[in-house]
This record gives sequence, structure tokens and C-alpha cells, in this order.
Amino acid sequence: MNSLNEKTDFLKQLVIILVLCLLSVLLFSIVGAVVAKLLFNVNINHQFSYHQLANNEINALKIIQLFSSIGLFIIPPLIYAKLISKTPFIELGIKAKTNFKSIILTVLIMFIVMPFLSFTIDLNSKLVLPEFMSSIEEWMKQSEEEAMFLTSSFLKMGNLLDFFFIFFLVAILPAVGEELLFRGVLQKLFIKWTKKYHLGVWITAILFSALHMQFYGFLPRLILGVMFGYLFFWSKSLWLPIIAHLLNNGSVVIAAYINPNSINDSEPFSSSENTFLSILLIIISFSATTFLLLTFIKTQKNTT
Repeated sequence: MNSLNEKTDFLKQLVIILVLCLLSVLLFSIVGAVVAKLLFNVNINHQFSYHQLANNEINALKIIQLFSSIGLFIIPPLIYAKLISKTPFIELGIKAKTNFKSIILTVLIMFIVMPFLSFTIDLNSKLVLPEFMSSIEEWMKQSEEEAMFLTSSFLKMGNLLDFFFIFFLVAILPAVGEELLFRGVLQKLFIKWTKKYHLGVWITAILFSALHMQFYGFLPRLILGVMFGYLFFWSKSLWLPIIAHLLNNGSVVIAAYINPNSINDSEPFSSSENTFLSILLIIISFSATTFLLLTFIKTQKNTT
């Protein structure tokens, strides 16, 4: 099948990737559930009580998460790229060349942006919906609590083997898989459809943040999605957003392993202090990140 580049083919390509995602995640989730059942003797048919999870249930959920992530994020983009292109790795941006300076800039951007991201986490956590949407807000809070509890349960690591497995599950797998699907496939589709790369980047970032179903982290995750999107568009290399994504997720896993108390520290930097130094740090972080992104753009132009 030849590469489908025309605007009229957008829906056809979108249906292909959506069907692949649906079938693949369903199949892999079933396999993961069976494997979890065999390994940990957990009844996979009952509703888990997330605040009363036994160790075997947590381990079973890790296995299910592993298989479902592979089924949703890894397999569909690879099959999709193979279907629409004779050079699937080039289609996905995996074979695109990058340079050492771009990698260093990507690393710096991810570290410099952290105070600003922490500010957006604090800002997002103060979200209050109108009174007539109180039931929706209550559901959002409950979903957020369950997600946070599950995350903190996953991040409790007793030894180095636990650390390596969780680092793969929480950092490496999402960094590679989510970038393959969102930037390698969906962003390119939306840019072709809208013929406006800014719009394509933002639509993809919104979907990226929404899919995580953590409403009180929507804003910072949206900003990350936008940054990953631009890094990919400007460089044409999927490895740069993968590196950025890996740094973001990996730093959380490493911090949790070194200091388990950091798991429950969901607001490492709070703007509510309202001090001159905290506001100054936010401004410096935003300004420096903007400068580094502009430098990144210039670097890409000089290498083309």
C-alpha cells in the first residue's frame, strides 16, 4: 500500500490506527489478565478496591498494565506504519538523524521547565467547576484519587529488581510507546488534515493529556505534549520527544526509589507560597525554556 498523503485520506488512516489500537489493546489486555491470573492467582473478574489492594493484586495490575501498554502504544503504530509505507521506520521518525547538540538542548529544556510545570500542577489542582457540575467534579476527584493511589502503589519498590521493572513500565515503555502513537502517527495525521502544524501539535497534545484520564494533571500534561510535539516536528526525529518523555517519567521513578516519601509529594513546588523567590523562579523557568526552544529551532535550521 502506498503512503497516503492526501487530505481526503485522513479519515481512512484514522480509522486504520483506531481499529488497530482497539483490537490490539483488547487482545493484549486479555493475555495480560490471563498471565496475571496464572502468576498471582488473582480473580480478574472482580472489581478491584483500589484503596485495599493486596501485594498480589498490585503485581497483577502491573502485569496487566505492561501487556495493555504494549498492545495500545507499541504494536498498533508499528503495524500502521508497515501498512501505509514501504519504509515504516522512516514514516515514524525512528530513522531520522539527530545531533548531539539537539539532545543536550532537549535534556536542558526538560530540567529547566520543571519549576514552571510544577506551578501548572498547583494551578490545575485548584480547578473548581460550577455548582451545577458538582457531580462531575466529584467523579473527577475520585478518578484522580484512584489514579494517584495506583501510581503510588506501583512506585513502592523494595529492591533493585523492582526498580528496573518499574522504570521500564512507568518510564521506558510510555516514553517509546506513547511517542510512537501520538507523535509518530496521530500528530502527523492531524497536521496533514489541518495543513497547519501548530493546530496538529495542539490537537494531539490535547488528546495525549485527555487519554491519561487524570483531570487535575491535564494542564501540565498538555504542556508536555505540546513540547514533545514541537520537538518532533522541528527535528523530524522521534528520539528527541522519547528522550524528553523518558526524562520526565524516569525522574519520578528515580526520586521514588531514592526517597519513598516523595511518592506522596504531588506538589513539589507550590505557587500558593506566593513569595518573591517562587514567582521569580517560575518566570526564570518559563523564560529560559522559551529561550532554549528558540535555540533548538535555530539548531534544526542550521542542520537542514
